[in-house]
Amino acid sequence: MQEVKDKKQLILDAAETLLHKYGYSKTSLDDIAKEAGLGKGTIYYYFESKEDIFLAVARLHSDRYFALIKKSIAAEKSFAQKFATSIHMPIKLVYEHAPILLDAIKNLPTQYLNTLDKFRMESKQDMISILNDVIQEGLAEGAIIETIPAERLVSIIFDWFLLGDSNIIVQHPEEFIKKAEADYEWIVQLMLYGLIKRGN
Repeated sequence: MQEVKDKKQLILDAAETLLHKYGYSKTSLDDIAKEAGLGKGTIYYYFESKEDIFLAVARLHSDRYFALIKKSIAAEKSFAQKFATSIHMPIKLVYEHAPILLDAIKNLPTQYLNTLDKFRMESKQDMISILNDVIQEGLAEGAIIETIPAERLVSIIFDWFLLGDSNIIVQHPEEFIKKAEADYEWIVQLMLYGLIKRGN
């Protein structure tokens, strides 16, 4: 059982290394097998395709990263620090991994796109949950202005600062403009007055 786990992990580790180095489209099953020091037949024993390996790597990386975000937020003392961390770390993730994700989206066979979209929606809900916990903690501590609508605030932060709907800009520009107009006033208020009560 341990040998099975070790070989599967070897494959995932090798794939992760190559995906970061060369991207999705330039990484082949042969490359992964060579990097892992395993035969190609062994790769097929654990995964049906390169696409399955990519999705498994993406899920493992996402789990690790969300665990790190939660740990980092919990280590901060003030609401301001927790809030800054909850935005800064995901933005770093977006910039680091967006090229690989976009490459995969362009090159994944159609039958895998639904699985990828489901994974992206799960990640979005995880991030929204983390942001919501931070905002609710700030409200409970009296650090945030009570009139701020927490649910709307979380949605704005995710969509605008964490590129939650980045694909909407390309695929549906009219919808993007409509969102921008609807959120404009809240964004201005946040920039002018902030979230933290004066004196905190």
